[in-house]
Amino acid sequence: MSVDKVLAIYYTTKKMMNDEIMIGETIRRLRIHKGLPLEEVAAKANLSPVSVRALELGRGSTLGTMLKVLRALDETRFISDWAGKSREQSPLKALRASRDLSAEPKRVSRRSRNSE
Repeated sequence: MSVDKVLAIYYTTKKMMNDEIMIGETIRRLRIHKGLPLEEVAAKANLSPVSVRALELGRGSTLGTMLKVLRALDETRFISDWAGKSREQSPLKALRASRDLSAEPKRVSRRSRNSE
């Protein structure tokens, strides 16, 4: 394996770890802001306190754990925001709707060369 590949893997892994830490810190701040102890959030999420703590520390939690904790914190707006972006209307359909055009394109017929 080349040095470039090793460095690319290292920096990608490091960035992913930083993202996990950032998400975990955000979830921890939400929990503290709401005045909820970690054990209470864990019980609401049907998780162990160790799992919630690992999420808050950015230590390799699953997406399922994150979703359960966000629901336990009643912070489903994050889930809705992320999920909503994938369900947005296509730009072309939005343009057609704004111009009051039909959703489906119409075929244009060609003039025949004999009719000229």
